[in-house]
Amino acid sequence: MSHSNETRPTPIKLNRRKFLSCSAAAGLALSSGRGVEGAIASASGSCRIGLIGLGSRGTSLLRSLLELENARVVALCDSEPKHLARGGGIVEKSKGSRPESFTDYMRMLERDDIDAVVAALPCDLHAEVYTQAIRAGKHLYAEKPLGLTRAECDRVIAEAERSPDLVVRVGFQRRYNPRYIEGIELLQSGDLGALLEGRAAWVSSNGPVTGHDGWLARRERSGDWMVEQAVHVWDLFRRLMSRPPAFAFGTGRRDLFHAIDPARDVTDHYAAVVHWDQDFHLSFSHSWVDPADDSFTGVWQKVIGSNGGIDFGTGTATYRDRDRPRRSLHPGNIPDTKFALVSFLSAIAAGEVESPRESLIEARDATLIGLLVRKAVDERRVVSWNEIAEPRA
Repeated sequence: MSHSNETRPTPIKLNRRKFLSCSAAAGLALSSGRGVEGAIASASGSCRIGLIGLGSRGTSLLRSLLELENARVVALCDSEPKHLARGGGIVEKSKGSRPESFTDYMRMLERDDIDAVVAALPCDLHAEVYTQAIRAGKHLYAEKPLGLTRAECDRVIAEAERSPDLVVRVGFQRRYNPRYIEGIELLQSGDLGALLEGRAAWVSSNGPVTGHDGWLARRERSGDWMVEQAVHVWDLFRRLMSRPPAFAFGTGRRDLFHAIDPARDVTDHYAAVVHWDQDFHLSFSHSWVDPADDSFTGVWQKVIGSNGGIDFGTGTATYRDRDRPRRSLHPGNIPDTKFALVSFLSAIAAGEVESPRESLIEARDATLIGLLVRKAVDERRVVSWNEIAEPRA
């Protein structure tokens, strides 16, 4: 195996405002047809990437990476040979040759000709793999959640802090979607009045969903749907409110698919209310047992203010004053996963590292909100933030 020792670019500081503006600019460049080169005009060279995990999400990330001219997928890793074969075939069809394949991610991390790791694994493997990737000196694009417990999240954050020259991002792709960026800025500007309520849902008729080898059906491996999937919603509202919530309560069912799988222990139907101070709350529904009809199923996030509201799904802001026209924010389908990867690769190329790593703290909070809701649903009571996480100033 041949290796090279190219010099990494000198890291520079990038504050949060500049980071968000760069993310939005990348999204706008792609959506306006200027493509990746327009989005990362200041970048030079290519990033050599090793991808760990080639299930459905990992394969989607692989396909997105292969569309980016400055991304070179040089290694693939998965414990399942058929996943490796499929991933290698996808790369070969796109680039003409297969990357090296590994079943042991630690062996892949030993390669010094890999600049960055993109990882998409069952949640119980996140903290260990992420920690080892950072320790090996690799930039990291880590699928959500950051971990399944506060201790796991803190472990990854601590490792990232020991390597301040590395770019470490968590796969909350909505953070890089220009519609969400502009929508949050609009809400925080006060244009829609005082924030009153969030309304969100993730409802499907496709249950029971199990994942490869059944990992999604086991709370020990997935953290339950509040942590594995709804963490996207918690991250959005945590960003909107700029702080964690005060408390949550909810109710749900964990027995709806026991006839199919008696050992299944995830909560496949629940509703929760997550409350911030100043009287703002989020009403959230999450289910895998809705009727197979578009009037029942779907994913949406909406925010109501005293002067109007915004639907993030369509990017439409509507005002209570009927004389004010609706405002459209980046309508249509937006490839936000590609935007997230463009931003990640651009930061590596330019040596731009967030300091402090605010996004990792937010990613930890998203996991903790999931644990807050899970405990509230399990115990069918009001659970305070302080029961889940140490209070922070």
